[in-house]
Amino acid sequence: MSSLLPRHPHRVALACLAALSLPVSAQATALQSGLAPMPPSTLPTINITATHDAPVAFAGVPSTTITRAQIDRLQATSVLDLLSNTAGLNLVNLGGPGKLTNVSIWGANPSQTLVLVDGVRIGSLTAGQAYLENLPVAMIDHIDIIRGPRSGQYGADAMGGVIQIFTRQGQQGLHPSFSIGGGSRDSLSSSANLSGGSDHVDFSLGVSHQQTGGFNSYTDKTGSPYATVEPDQDGYHNNSAQGRIGYHADNGARIDAHWLGSNAWTDFDGSFQNQSRDRQQVFGVDGALMKLGPWQLRGGVGRSIDLLSSYENGVFASEFDSHRDTANLANDFSIGNGLLTLGADQTRDHVDSSTQYTIADRRNNGLFAQYVDHLGPVSLQAALRHDRNSQFGSANTGSLDLSWQLVPSWALTAGYGTGFRAPSFNDLYYPGYSNPNLQPERSHTARLGTNWTMGPWTSSVTGFRTRSQDLITLDANYIPQNVSRAEVVGAEWQLGWHTSGWIVNASSTWLSTQNLDTGTSLPRQPKWSGRLDLDKQIGLWDTGLTIRGQSHTHEVNATQINNGFATADLRLSYQFAPNWHAEAKVMNITNRAYQTAYGYNQAGRGGFLTIRYGR
Repeated sequence: MSSLLPRHPHRVALACLAALSLPVSAQATALQSGLAPMPPSTLPTINITATHDAPVAFAGVPSTTITRAQIDRLQATSVLDLLSNTAGLNLVNLGGPGKLTNVSIWGANPSQTLVLVDGVRIGSLTAGQAYLENLPVAMIDHIDIIRGPRSGQYGADAMGGVIQIFTRQGQQGLHPSFSIGGGSRDSLSSSANLSGGSDHVDFSLGVSHQQTGGFNSYTDKTGSPYATVEPDQDGYHNNSAQGRIGYHADNGARIDAHWLGSNAWTDFDGSFQNQSRDRQQVFGVDGALMKLGPWQLRGGVGRSIDLLSSYENGVFASEFDSHRDTANLANDFSIGNGLLTLGADQTRDHVDSSTQYTIADRRNNGLFAQYVDHLGPVSLQAALRHDRNSQFGSANTGSLDLSWQLVPSWALTAGYGTGFRAPSFNDLYYPGYSNPNLQPERSHTARLGTNWTMGPWTSSVTGFRTRSQDLITLDANYIPQNVSRAEVVGAEWQLGWHTSGWIVNASSTWLSTQNLDTGTSLPRQPKWSGRLDLDKQIGLWDTGLTIRGQSHTHEVNATQINNGFATADLRLSYQFAPNWHAEAKVMNITNRAYQTAYGYNQAGRGGFLTIRYGR
């Protein structure tokens, strides 16, 4: 039975450190919100996650939006396919489909990345980070990525940035879609979706299934007599469903309800467990009252549930269940060209597991203020936030972001922000190996960049430096302590060209990371990484190539090296009837053997065929 190295019951051992897209225009975002459009701007990427869902566009934050059209064009089968080696992001996967997959932004630890689904926080409360392996790509409408600290808006865990995944949404009319495909390693996938809407009501309903026979996910390279040796095929099954319904009135009032659920079974390699069943659900209701003069009230409630059961050869071994309830209110005040937001939110966390935690509940109350304005060629966004947690007390954070449009094609951007990461339940309460006196990890990030657009060309360059303190590490007795400090200096570059049937997106990232206490670089953070997506439409045919790669990384044990690599995928699509596509993809065409975590294998060469109808 197999798929990960020993997946420790509480996930703590595996919770260690583990493109460019089609932009959303600033004017379109502003018009949809009912506000006057901002002054003309050539900044390449905008998304509302950058403004904490406030109905105003701001282009001065490093961000990317991956659309449903791009997901289909890339023939992506997982979130890993979409995000790997894009600007500023580093993904680590432990052995293929369904195995632990986490993401870090700008060299931050994966636990310092906030992941949202339709505005609701997701992630393991015990391990303290979000895992992406079971998010069904067929259910995704688009993904917003914000790089740099956003704790001043979102609070805990947004030290490195925020990734928000939006599920499928309805639109005018009735739109059925479905797909079915299969390929190497006994892989199968299928999905069906029905979405639609009228002038005021929209809805979306969808289901998906994904399975693979997998491959041997872990190979021991240490020679230790205690290492796991299970040279078998590590399979994966995932059934998912999604639903959304919304009502939008002419006066600006709206209400939306959404749900996403997945039920995944994974085989992995482990000494004490080698199978897991992970059931995840995300519920939410959000809306806004009609706008009264310059004021509008909006808010929402949500719940995320993570139920993890582990087994050894089919025999129950452990269970770690958690749920998080959230509620928020925000008051938006229009002031000239600007928007002032004053809000409050509350988070309640609860853990129920076969391991009895010292404390199983905690609560966090937050107050935040945000101001966005456009003053001629200069745009600004300022945010302040105060959090009070029932465990670790108070935390104050903030950020200031600026954009200066020098000429119609060129803008300068700059920003400074502070962030913090809340200690996890494992850090604080795990019996015998926790520290209830831990304080949040903290960071300070400064950045400077430029964005350029000319005709079909778009480009951006951003340099940044982050200093972190009070980082949580284990002492000689495996008790977590606030002792470590780290520094990350880096730069990211993006280039896009869209014209005459061509779509070219390229990005690269350079990082210099250092643990300031030991002088060593941070684990699993490549110095160089990059990605190229190249697509060409020829009549009813679409062809594409994706190349991605990175330089070598090391584990906490610096003698364990993950070699650098580059892989290439080819894809072909043919529209043989209106809304019908036949698609073929060859992954890792050079059959490159590589790992993003020591000992954990990645897939070799493989192929996949798909028939797809609709959007």
